[in-house]
Amino acid sequence: MNTPPVKNDFLKALAIAGWGRLWLVALFIRAVPLMRGAEATNNADAVRFAFSAGMFTDVNENDAKASVKAWAQALSRERHVAIGAEPVILTGVAELKQSLRAALIDGAAVPTEEFLELEPELQGTNLFMSFVGNRFTEAYLLLVRADAGIADLRGLRGRKVVLFENIRASLAPLWLDVILSEQGLGTAAEHFGRIVKAPKLSKVVLPVFFRQQDACLVTRRGFETMCEMNPQVRAQLRVLATSPELVPSLGFLRPGFDSPLRDRMMGALRGLEKSAASTQVLTLFQIDQLEEAPAGLLNTARDLVAAHRRLKQTPTIGRHQP
Repeated sequence: MNTPPVKNDFLKALAIAGWGRLWLVALFIRAVPLMRGAEATNNADAVRFAFSAGMFTDVNENDAKASVKAWAQALSRERHVAIGAEPVILTGVAELKQSLRAALIDGAAVPTEEFLELEPELQGTNLFMSFVGNRFTEAYLLLVRADAGIADLRGLRGRKVVLFENIRASLAPLWLDVILSEQGLGTAAEHFGRIVKAPKLSKVVLPVFFRQQDACLVTRRGFETMCEMNPQVRAQLRVLATSPELVPSLGFLRPGFDSPLRDRMMGALRGLEKSAASTQVLTLFQIDQLEEAPAGLLNTARDLVAAHRRLKQTPTIGRHQP
């Protein structure tokens, strides 16, 4: 992925988090009320946002918090945004449910699969999604070398595959399991000889290009980025399967959250791309902006998650053919 040079500690800290998590950092920073100067605010006056640990696929919790703080300080200087409490990172749906029911948090940023588990308790809430390349969604591509003689999914039995480990690819493993099972081939773990994960596009796509791996699963946008960097990638690799368009992650507000801060935060999020500091980082991580989005955009993800749950409930014996 091509990004501008990292010139200072602020951008270095952001680079740790990765572009796929940019918008959730923004949710935390823009959620606190505007104050005179950069004076600290009482935590009771700040919107309490949490992040699922699932949003941070390739960075540890301390590094994630450092990234949030770095951007918070930059926006505090530029926009006089008072800094609230430490960012809260919760592990799993159970902790999210408990915190929401007790009103300990006012919203959260989560992978879509987790949101769908929480959705029955979140009817009518505001949803925010990252808008990239005129889309809220991602499509996933299963790639092989064009000259590998692999004609279909069955031809990958016992082969090696590498998966893109990134929040934008959070639904890719589920989709892979589902398309394999639909053809009677079992799950990915049952079908492939070896599965590895890598957080960098170059470590996902290029091993297939150089015949070190047999296949890779990557976002369409990630594949396009690699093709722009090396046109031979497009010439040598071919798409074996393509997923539907899916929303990989999103942010939401607690339905019972009716503080005056709610409208202030909504306005700040809508204007995120107008902030000089935010625009710099949006460009760095190749994200256009955050936008409020309808729940209907999650329908394809709902169908996929439902199909994967049915798959997990199916007995292993008789599920696939050798």
